[in-house]
Amino acid sequence: MADHRRVLPIFAVFLLLHCVWGEGKINQNALPNENSNSQQEMALERQKRIETRGNGQFANAINMQQQPRQPAGAVPQVPAGGQGQGNMQRQGNQIGGGGLAFKQNPAVDYKSPNRSPGSFQQQQQAAHPTPPMKLAENPDCKEEIKHYCSHNLANSMSNNFAVLDCLQNDLKENQQLTPKCQHVVYDYKRQLTTDVRFDSAAFEVCKDPLSKLPECNKLQQGGGEIIPCLIENMENITNQNCQLFLKKMASLIFSDYRLIKNFVERCGNDISRFKCGRSEDDRDDSPHNQGRTIKCLERHYSELDEGCNQQIMRVAELQSDDYHMDRPLYFACKDDREKFCRDVKAGHGRIFKCLYKHKFERTMSAECQEMVTLRQKLVHADYKVGHALAEGCAKDIKMFKCAKHARDHQNQPGRLSEILLCLENERKKGKKVSAECQSEMNNWRRSLMEDYQLTPEVAKDCSTEVTQYCDGGTERGGKTLHCLMDLARPRERQFDKQPRISEQCLRALEGLIKVADAAEDIRVDPSVMQACQPVASVLCKDVKPGDANVMACLMDKMESDKMTDECEERLVEIQYFVARDFNLDSRLHKLCHKDAVKHCHASENWYDPDTEGPSNGPLILPCLYGRIMHHENDPHMQISRQCALEVKRVMHQRALNVDLEPRIEEPCMADLATYCSQETEKGAEVECLQDNYDSLSDECQEAVGNFTEDEDADIELDKILMKACMPMLRTFCQKEMEDDRDTGEVMECLIKQKHSPQMDLKCAAGIEHHQLITLKDYRFSHKFKEACKADVMKLCKNAKSKSQVVVCLSEHMRNDTLLDKVQRLSAKCLSQLKFELLQRSESIKLDPDLLQSCQEDIDHFCPDKNAGNAEVTECLRKKNPKKLSSSCRSMLFKREMVMERNPSVDFGFMTYCKSMVKHYCQDEEPSNYLTCLKRHKNEDNFDQKCRRKISDRQIEQNRDYRLNPALKSACTMDIPKFCKAVLQNKKSKDEDFEGEVINCLKTPYRKGRLSKNCEDQIGQIIRSAALDYRQDPVLARACEKELKAYCSEEVERVQNGQGGKGEVEECLKNLVKQNKIKPKSDCSNEVARILVEGKTDVHLDPILHQACSADLRHYCDGIEPGEGRLMSCLLTALDDRTIRLTKHCRILLQQRVDLWEYAAKIAPPETAADLWDQVMGSPSRNHFLLIIFAVISVMFIGGLCCGRVTKRVTAQAKNK
Repeated sequence: MADHRRVLPIFAVFLLLHCVWGEGKINQNALPNENSNSQQEMALERQKRIETRGNGQFANAINMQQQPRQPAGAVPQVPAGGQGQGNMQRQGNQIGGGGLAFKQNPAVDYKSPNRSPGSFQQQQQAAHPTPPMKLAENPDCKEEIKHYCSHNLANSMSNNFAVLDCLQNDLKENQQLTPKCQHVVYDYKRQLTTDVRFDSAAFEVCKDPLSKLPECNKLQQGGGEIIPCLIENMENITNQNCQLFLKKMASLIFSDYRLIKNFVERCGNDISRFKCGRSEDDRDDSPHNQGRTIKCLERHYSELDEGCNQQIMRVAELQSDDYHMDRPLYFACKDDREKFCRDVKAGHGRIFKCLYKHKFERTMSAECQEMVTLRQKLVHADYKVGHALAEGCAKDIKMFKCAKHARDHQNQPGRLSEILLCLENERKKGKKVSAECQSEMNNWRRSLMEDYQLTPEVAKDCSTEVTQYCDGGTERGGKTLHCLMDLARPRERQFDKQPRISEQCLRALEGLIKVADAAEDIRVDPSVMQACQPVASVLCKDVKPGDANVMACLMDKMESDKMTDECEERLVEIQYFVARDFNLDSRLHKLCHKDAVKHCHASENWYDPDTEGPSNGPLILPCLYGRIMHHENDPHMQISRQCALEVKRVMHQRALNVDLEPRIEEPCMADLATYCSQETEKGAEVECLQDNYDSLSDECQEAVGNFTEDEDADIELDKILMKACMPMLRTFCQKEMEDDRDTGEVMECLIKQKHSPQMDLKCAAGIEHHQLITLKDYRFSHKFKEACKADVMKLCKNAKSKSQVVVCLSEHMRNDTLLDKVQRLSAKCLSQLKFELLQRSESIKLDPDLLQSCQEDIDHFCPDKNAGNAEVTECLRKKNPKKLSSSCRSMLFKREMVMERNPSVDFGFMTYCKSMVKHYCQDEEPSNYLTCLKRHKNEDNFDQKCRRKISDRQIEQNRDYRLNPALKSACTMDIPKFCKAVLQNKKSKDEDFEGEVINCLKTPYRKGRLSKNCEDQIGQIIRSAALDYRQDPVLARACEKELKAYCSEEVERVQNGQGGKGEVEECLKNLVKQNKIKPKSDCSNEVARILVEGKTDVHLDPILHQACSADLRHYCDGIEPGEGRLMSCLLTALDDRTIRLTKHCRILLQQRVDLWEYAAKIAPPETAADLWDQVMGSPSRNHFLLIIFAVISVMFIGGLCCGRVTKRVTAQAKNK
């Protein structure tokens, strides 16, 4: 306090000047009218305030009438009886019209502030009278005063106050006093500062305030400390006359540092060090150069000694109320004030605020702009230098102890940044900060964002960047700051191969964004405001400003057609920093602060200067998002619904640009530069990283992997996909898009609809790209990972990629099924695995193993097929396996086994037969879909495309029994028993048997030696093959040439789906009858086989069965089918002349008999068993049996009659 009181003893000159020049009462008219528009108005105002002083408290305290001139050194006489301060009106201090020419008398004792009556009179009597002086009559100034002031002071030239007021404030920039006159004025003011009557007048004018301020009342008079003490407590003084007295002539006080007591002592070293003083011959006391030394020191305020820094800050603080007090600024901005602030009344820092607002107007003078900027810098160093802020936030600062808080953490107490952070911290806690204070806070935040130079750390640490990349800081309105913010994006630095911004500069920018709370209100950032206001007025016109509402709205509308590139760029520059500090997103902080503190180790306070170590700000949002994604079923780990919605909103916003994803951008800077430097589309950088996933660095790969996993769970994180698929989502997946649906269901919905006729091609491409990305790691499929992670850890630890995991799990599923064991996979995992298998079968691209194994075959056999919609896979499956490469044949067979065992994962089958499955097999297990549809495929209303697809699958199943789960299960015991040799001939288990095993089982089938279940399965196969020759691969392979030569039309109809009614086999049978098939050839043998098979039972010959269906009902009713019983019945009826079969049945049955005879010739029995079978199967078997019986009988009778042929031998001879 004592130091501050010694700073400005010159302030006591206020009262003395009123004593010297005032002629009446001090009232509001005594102040210059700041709204005067011309010199004439100012003159009239000055004349008015001089002439109207007649009475009042100040007039009662000091007699302002001019007295006769006294000899030099004389002390004015005080009338007897004058007592105390109240008698000052009667005291002969004779300083009205005359000048003051005396100094403080050191012989006078002023130690007792509580003076006895008459003490002041005695003191004045002890002084030496000084001859009065009128400035207007001084020979060194007379002519100049008359020249510059006569038109304004027509009747007041004898009043020194009016003259000095004119010289101080009314001279124009090009009007200068002579050095002699300047020095006269300076000496005159200097003498005023040492006059004892300053303090005495203060005791009279400010009597009441002093009585309430004991720390000021007890001070020694004449020491120049009383008035500074009053200034210190000005905010607590309500007496208007006292306030006016303390403010009135402040412009004189700050005109020259030499007038300030102890200033030279405290700042002498700094004045010399920074060359802020005057040379010996520099006697320039021009009003326009007043305060030059103080202003010079202010420019170096951060480098001053502590004592001098306190002096400078105190001077600036006292100047903050009225811009007149800052003389350099007053003169530099005199014209600008008239231009921009002519309607703004001086006082309470209003002119400063106005000039701050217009600082970057193009018409503001450079000199004024420089002074205003310097003033703002001082405010940043000490908030009390900003009068409006200090006054508007005084109660809040006191309530929240922000000033003390700032002193505790800064070398310089009261830094603006600390005050703003402290107040905002309390506001974020829900405490109320006055509206006036919030307004002032926003004003200064705007100033900070408008001019980077106001933040010392940015100005110092970013000077190199500003010079090299930002036009030397010449751009106005925050553009330089946004230039630096753009440089701060590490991705940009890396592309240039050289860092364009230092770490210190980056930290300084982060601190500035925090202090300015730039994301809270776009109005505090002029660059954002200029770029985005037109956009906000259209897209966010109903959004209330504040609490980051407009910023959030603009970010949500980033992809709107009305969003401009400039606005988007400014938003991203701000959001880059917001994304790295949880506290900077006001809405997120407000809704999620409690959850962040509870779950993610966030700080209790929005701003905590005591926190040491690196900030965890960038980690809080991913932490909260992880709670949503991975702990939705754990109530103890869940976050509030409001917070969850806000977190998702923010994540969706920031997914648009990799710069806003610090968890990706920071570890992937080098990879972005290497692989993605040419990507410019929104969201393309992340997609690029995903495409190059296998080549990324370990750290980047992990980051991209985590993001991709989240992207699958929440489709809105994939901005490219969302842009392409939003209409499709509304069409197909509206229900899945509801907030309460499980994560990942939206993506599944899109995948299922990928090949819908209504699906947009761009959306389909985006879906497939997403599917391809998820192949790189099973974790990228969120639902799959969540459903199967336990099974993967248990059964497939070594699997890395998703395709490997799917193969591993599907093998376990298959093995458990084959061995009739309980499935080791959980129900959830089984369900999700089936979905993944269905995806794999849809596109060859989604099956990297099959694609790699069959690439050459695809290029050769299926070059025109699309990868998707299972086109390539179906193409390969239809080819003769022997034509495929061994690696492709082996891998394709594995895929076929999976799909045949579970048709629900066969995309080709499900695409064509979904409606039929729904119609006929709704209650069946998915593994039985194909079996179920086989039973119904020949019905009249059955879908033709599905019928063809079922035939394709039957052809595959008949090629290898392992592809027919029902047959394999039914014939488990029969196959090793009857077909052991066939099994042993196969070299690889992955090669198919090309129908040989099934063909092998047909022989014991005809003999009735198969087990009941196996017999039923083989019977079904024979019946189906009789209608579609392709289902008999051995026959089709053996008769390929004959079919091409003689049955091409029938074959073509079958392949086009128009046949399949047995016409091809009929064609072959006719060829046999016509001897067009070479006897003993493979084809003739196979035709003979099918003839024999048809003879086994009428059901195995579907054409004959259909032709004779009426006859069977009429003549063979009650006969159990099987073992040839129905066929024997028909043959008996054919031989019986009393039975009249239907014409078509009789003709067709007779043809079959003839063919069987031909078959016997073509394929005679090879073994005794075959011979016996042929005899027993012949219609003339009784004839053959009779002949055999006769031959045996003849041999028996002959033996009886003829005796033995050999001679008898003795028993002894036999036993030798």
